[in-house]
Amino acid sequence: MSNKNPKPKIPQSPATPNSNLNLNPAPTTPTSTSGFTPKRFPGIDYTQKPRSYWDDSSVLHATLRNVKGENRRRLIRDFHSLEQLDQVEPGLAKDILTTPERESLGRIHPTFLGGEYLPDYRTDETEIARVVLDSTLRDVISLRARRTKTGLLRYSIVDEYEGVFVYPKLPSRDPLTLGQIVDWIDQTRLEDDSDDAYGLGLTSTVSNYTGGEDVHKLENFTTVESDLYPELAQHYARLSSEWATATFLKSKEGEDRDEIIRCLIKIEWADNEAEADAFLKHHGL
Repeated sequence: MSNKNPKPKIPQSPATPNSNLNLNPAPTTPTSTSGFTPKRFPGIDYTQKPRSYWDDSSVLHATLRNVKGENRRRLIRDFHSLEQLDQVEPGLAKDILTTPERESLGRIHPTFLGGEYLPDYRTDETEIARVVLDSTLRDVISLRARRTKTGLLRYSIVDEYEGVFVYPKLPSRDPLTLGQIVDWIDQTRLEDDSDDAYGLGLTSTVSNYTGGEDVHKLENFTTVESDLYPELAQHYARLSSEWATATFLKSKEGEDRDEIIRCLIKIEWADNEAEADAFLKHHGL
């Protein structure tokens, strides 16, 4: 069944930016955009890449491959962790739900709509990573690869609102490395977004912060995940934590140190004064 109607919009909590996105690649490779500096963390293998985007050697990956709904994907993973994947109801693992099925899930909780309104997959197309927002509707942005008749790979990014993404041109013969995936995400922009300082891994988080949301509530607002790139989630968790810490400390410039310690305990970034003190010392304060 085709999803021609975009996901219904309701007020988000925290508020998410307008996701008017789609495909419009620029004529550069992921690592050669002028002024772009790749972000890397120690301990992560950025050379890792899958043999194929269509490798079903993992039963879990084969089951999840093109399941759109984020909550359904999480339930399937729960079954897998309990070694009960064989007990997953067929309807739970469907790639695409009918409109009545989506509406029924939405009545359970709005987050069950997350991902369900993504565009249908084209022939020989599969999801290779996704960006998930902790919004009221748990909005999802899907990164996809499509295999052409000539064996080349074509990449695209889609969301649930028929929007437009701008990003550099990507290599097309072999699966991307983790580093190339990261660079792709970090150089992707909303078409009408004048703030090009952040890629998809942070832009929604930062937008909510500038809209008035407390920084400590946003550290886990955006997650990036992939079964094909196991360390992708770790990279963006560290990036988000780094941003949140730097933003918090900048907001506290000029404040009394004891007051900052009390604030760290209040927002549960530290359990006690000793932990809060160690946190500040670690960051040179």
